[in-house]
Amino acid sequence: MSNLLQIEGVWKVYHLGKIDVEVLRGVDLNIKKGEFITVLGPSGSGKSTLLNMMSCLDTPTKGRVVFEGEDVSHMSEDELATVRGKNIGFIFQQFNLLMHLTALENVTIPTVFQGTSRAEREKKATSLLDSVDLLERVDHRPGELSGGEKQRVAIARALVNSPDVIVADEPTGNVDSKTGEKIMNILKDLNKEGKTVIVVTHDEDLVPYADRAIRIKDGQIV
Repeated sequence: MSNLLQIEGVWKVYHLGKIDVEVLRGVDLNIKKGEFITVLGPSGSGKSTLLNMMSCLDTPTKGRVVFEGEDVSHMSEDELATVRGKNIGFIFQQFNLLMHLTALENVTIPTVFQGTSRAEREKKATSLLDSVDLLERVDHRPGELSGGEKQRVAIARALVNSPDVIVADEPTGNVDSKTGEKIMNILKDLNKEGKTVIVVTHDEDLVPYADRAIRIKDGQIV
């Protein structure tokens, strides 16, 4: 498998007044295309900042981040947004669904600026909701859905632009253990289809789903 992501000597330092806070400290990491990775670490370990680097949400203070062979370390926010839009689907612990929109409408949001017609967008969104067993919920708003259903809507939304990479931040954090197992099995199936899956979590029970577990502590891979 070829490299999807290379993180080389990455530091992230936040300047808080007169204090410099070193959140990442010389991180080196390679992720190959088609891998299923879990990233684990306690609160304050730097895992969320590492997630931001891996998913082109932020750039390093020092070091290099290479995504799909392209150095993204010094890209502007607009350039990073373009990379994310084409390549990465996001799943969040808090679901991040718009409460006034239906499940179908929430799934179509990432496609609005892709130049496809409304009919095409809705057809693809309906197909994705069907794939996560939510065909009967397409017209329901988030307030009418369970936590597990909301997370499955979020998974469908993450897939709507056919990204190569799925990044999930605590995807089972707001659901019960049985529903969490269903969510992880969906991610595992997506990985079997060729998607690279990166799950950031504090939950050791998610480790067996992955090909590899990366542990971070005090801003360094351990």
